[in-house]
Parts: sequence; structure tokens; C-alpha cells
Amino acid sequence: MQRQAALYVHIPYCLAKCPYCDFNSYAARTWPEAEYAAALERELAHHAASEPFRDAEIATIFFGGGTPSLFEPKTIARLLDAAARELRVAADAEITLEANPGTVEEGRLRGFRAAGVNRMSFGVQSFQPELLEALGRRHSVDDSRAALAAARRAGFENLSLDLIYAVPGQSLAACEADVDEAIAIAPDHVSAYNLTYEKGTAMFRDLSAGRIAPAGEELEIAMFRTVGDRLAAAGYARYEISNYARPGRAARHNQAYWRGLPYLGLGAGAHSFAPADDAGSARAPGEAADGAAFGARWENLRDPNRYREAVAARGSAIASRESLTRAQAMGEACWLGLRETRGIDAEGFRRRFGEPLADAFPHVAELAREGLVEWRGEELVLTERGLLLADGVFASFL
Repeated sequence: MQRQAALYVHIPYCLAKCPYCDFNSYAARTWPEAEYAAALERELAHHAASEPFRDAEIATIFFGGGTPSLFEPKTIARLLDAAARELRVAADAEITLEANPGTVEEGRLRGFRAAGVNRMSFGVQSFQPELLEALGRRHSVDDSRAALAAARRAGFENLSLDLIYAVPGQSLAACEADVDEAIAIAPDHVSAYNLTYEKGTAMFRDLSAGRIAPAGEELEIAMFRTVGDRLAAAGYARYEISNYARPGRAARHNQAYWRGLPYLGLGAGAHSFAPADDAGSARAPGEAADGAAFGARWENLRDPNRYREAVAARGSAIASRESLTRAQAMGEACWLGLRETRGIDAEGFRRRFGEPLADAFPHVAELAREGLVEWRGEELVLTERGLLLADGVFASFL
């Protein structure tokens, strides 16, 4: 069976920087679209000839950001044409483009669909005006409703929307209303995230200074359960801690990350990963062989201008690289596997690492006694309590 891989394309420009966002994004009124796309093409050609991407089938392509919907459909078409030229893109590849609701209308969406995008992911975040304001979002509730309806008219049969809950000042009733409106719109996929305060963001600074107060723990738990219960009742199955989908509509690109498949990240600040090959080693491009490696990952320069300069000079813009040890690879296989409701396949773990999961991580028995994980046949999964305390469970494997 041909190995599958994923392609990620990072477009870092936004009209404004949201106060909770710690992604590599930059507010701008204008952006060097043609020049940045040229750098992406050059970087793609540089990496496409190297393992593990040279012979892999690209099963998913994801345009993330930033706000990729700021780029013209013809630019997205140009980049997809380059991917098809340089790589083996599967005929049924999932091709996603993230969009902010206020940046698209039906004509633009038809352009993205004609370019080859078959899945749109909208950063709705809330259907409450006051919560959009608290989150620093520039679009309105009506923008979200209009964008989702226009995407259906434009021919998109696979739509996803994001929600954020536990926003300062949000009530449980407001959370319920957001979920209910999302269900009424009938997307194929919903990502619902608990607001987190990342260091370096404006919201983290406001929290540290006491200008805003986080939702209480009991309210956060009530919201988490409300989101899951309401979506489940409407036919959306939780397949990952924060992600829900109708049958057959799980985000295949994100699954590639969680399941340890190779992925190539293009653009400023993008990350890439190459798993260990059959010989038990993997290297980032240009890295010396390391027989002890169990995979490799690398990150591009974050500044878009420096990224473009580096790609122009040498074809790539790698800022840092790392070879994974066996211990790192085992730990990551566990915490990434536990993110999905299907859990960790113990037999697959044994085949990959030559050691039973219970021997590699004896503390699993203690996690089970604490009611955080449980065995379902050969799969180790988070319990309902484990879902609420997932970060602590994950940290125990690192």
C-alpha cells in the first residue's frame, strides 16, 4: 500500500490579529500575494523530491493561516496546480481552505471551488455579537450566516465551522444558543474549542493584569458537556476531544497529524514531520544521518519576509530541526492517539516500537485506577473524566 502524506500551506496574513490567537499571523492592509505564492511554489519544488514526500500519495491539502481566504481564487488554483505537478495528489484528496466569514461572498467561493478546494472551514467562533466583540472578531453574525449559505450555493458539500466557548462573560445559555444555531445551519463538521489563554497574546496580558476574568471551572465543564451532548443528539459524533462530524466527514487532514503520518508544511512558520522509515531512522532535509532517530520534524522561519528571502536563496527556509528519540516518539504516539476517541491501538504500538504499551508506560495502570483511561479491547481510550483532564493525562506520557 502506498504511503500517504499531508500537505499544509500557511498563509500568514490577516486583516487584524485576534487577541486570543497565538498562530503565526500578521495583521496587514496589503500583502505580497504573488511574491509569497512564488516562494511557496519554490519551496514545494525543493522538498517534493525528498523522502518521505517523493513517493507518497498526498491525501489531504490544507490552507491555513492567518486568513487564506484573503488570497485570490486564482492564487489558490496556482498553488494547487503546483502541488499536482510536483507531488502525487490523490484523486479524492480532501482540500480545505480556512476562511473568515467577512472575507468571502458567493462569487469568491465559487472561485475557490473551481480552483479545486472541496472543503471550507469557517472561523465563526460565536453567533453572539457581544462575544464576537470580546474575541476581537471583525465579522458579524450575519456575515457568518451569509458565508455558510453562500458556500452551499457555491457547491461545497463539506463545510466545517469553529466555535469557541468559555469566553469571559459568556453564560451557559449563550453557549447553548451558539451550538443550537450551528446545528440549525447544518454544517458537516464542527470544531468547538474551550478558550485558552496563550502566553504572548493580548488576552493573556489582559488576564494577567486582571482586566478580564476566565470562566469558572464548573461553568467550563458544563459548557464542555453541553457542546458534546447537543451535537451528539443532532448526529455529530465526537471523534476527537474538540471535533465532531457527521458520518464520513471527520477532518482527514487533522487525523494525519494525530496518527503520525508524514506532513509537509510550506510557508512562514510552517511545521513538517517525517516518521521513521523501515530502517528506524528519519532525517529533516539537510540533516546528518542519525541511526537512533525515530522521526524528524522541522520548522520554517516565522517572519514572512525572511521566509521569502531564504526560499529565494536556497529553496527552503528551515529555521530549526529535531530528530526524535525512541522515548519521544513513544510518548507522542500515546498522547496524540488519546486525542482521538478511537484511542491507542496497543498492537500497533507494539509493532512500531517492539514493546507492549503497558511495559513502556507502566503508569497506564494508575491512570486506569483513577478513572482517566480505560481499555476497550485492544484500544486504550480516555474516559469521560479523562476528556475533562486530558492535558494532565497527555503530560504524563512526556
